[in-house]
Amino acid sequence: MSLEFFDQLLAELSDESHPCTVDLRRCGSAYFEFYAAARSLHDNVDSRTSMKPFIDRAYQEMSRLQPSESLCWRRLYTDACLLYAVSEVSDLVQDDAAATEAVAFLDRAIIISGAPGRLDSIHQLIKVIQDNHLTLKPLRASSGHKQPLTHMYHSSAFSLSVPCIHPPPNAFGGREWLQKPFVLQRHGYVQGWKALNSWASIDYLRSVAGAGRLVPVEVGKDYRTEEWTQRLMSWDCFLQSLDFPEHPAQPQNEVLYLAQHNLLMQFPALEGDIGIPEYVYACPDPPSCYPAYKPPGNTDGLIINAWLGPRGTISPAHTDPFFNCYAQVVGRKTVWLAPPDISDLMYPFDTSTSDTADQSCNPAANVTEPSMCNTSRVDVFPDSPEAEKASRDAFPDFWKGVPQKAMCMTLAPGDVLFFPPGWWHAMRSEETSFSVSMWF
Repeated sequence: MSLEFFDQLLAELSDESHPCTVDLRRCGSAYFEFYAAARSLHDNVDSRTSMKPFIDRAYQEMSRLQPSESLCWRRLYTDACLLYAVSEVSDLVQDDAAATEAVAFLDRAIIISGAPGRLDSIHQLIKVIQDNHLTLKPLRASSGHKQPLTHMYHSSAFSLSVPCIHPPPNAFGGREWLQKPFVLQRHGYVQGWKALNSWASIDYLRSVAGAGRLVPVEVGKDYRTEEWTQRLMSWDCFLQSLDFPEHPAQPQNEVLYLAQHNLLMQFPALEGDIGIPEYVYACPDPPSCYPAYKPPGNTDGLIINAWLGPRGTISPAHTDPFFNCYAQVVGRKTVWLAPPDISDLMYPFDTSTSDTADQSCNPAANVTEPSMCNTSRVDVFPDSPEAEKASRDAFPDFWKGVPQKAMCMTLAPGDVLFFPPGWWHAMRSEETSFSVSMWF
């Protein structure tokens, strides 16, 4: 397997007309150095560490460039991870630790670079490594036990409910539905999803991924706080931090949240568990409330992300530039929405914010493109009456003008929320929650 893969990849790297090589050559001298190192690795598997400098260099370049400018480096990162992984499970190295590290580098290629041009090869290689070197071990018995749910404080940051529409509007008929949010409760199309049952099982979620997988998680309850960070961690460890019917959560000292990640691309078996509602194919015109709308620029004009986290996880109030079809799959999640015309009252992070720490450390502070600041400093889900009072004192214009136009609703499994671009929205998980967003 290793030699065949090496031969195939080297043949592609030497073919100047191959699409991946065309892109790689834009890395300049790094391409030629990489090709020489790949040939050396093919002849001497013990030189596998020679791939590490290329992985590090490509990561540095990706970090400083815009995605549209970094394709050649994403190609280099992907191919270097592939070759490193193959060398880790060569005939000369066969142990669980090496196989686990190989799978981890392949997951990094998917998560960090998107694995352009190599996604199918990476999925195949992961399966081969898992089948031949790794075993999905049983979960250790949970030392936790389900805690009785305590009451979550409900603030007065809204006065309206999200409209529930029945029967569903015609996606390709009148365009009134494009202008405002609505919910389809227990939507018939979603009710047929296998995910409504299977994604509530930790055993199923482990089985579709297999052993040794990594996922990106946010660490911290709210990404606006200074202690918030991100890390890659074991899929098994992350799942054990959540409450499942057959497996209570392991005690945790921190909040872990898998947010805005294309988990279905990483674990393609999950794709068959859901469907795509017809609304995302409606090719909508820009709504009157957001005339700057343009669909996603990828090939499909569609961005699918998964959101999986524990009770109390919060996505603070923010805006997105796309239409959103948001399906609640497991657990309940409360959504808060407000129209674009209240933006001046939302106290967004921007370069005029006086708190220097907010600008330098906070991911919500868009310093390079302040016109695109899209996150509010207001907690629309304060956790106590005292916190709400403090918010009223700090952000009086919000509390005077926004709640009478804002709406709120708790989504249940099978509910689908639709809302246009530019609308402010915030989310709070009421229990272990698994959701899928579809930007279009």
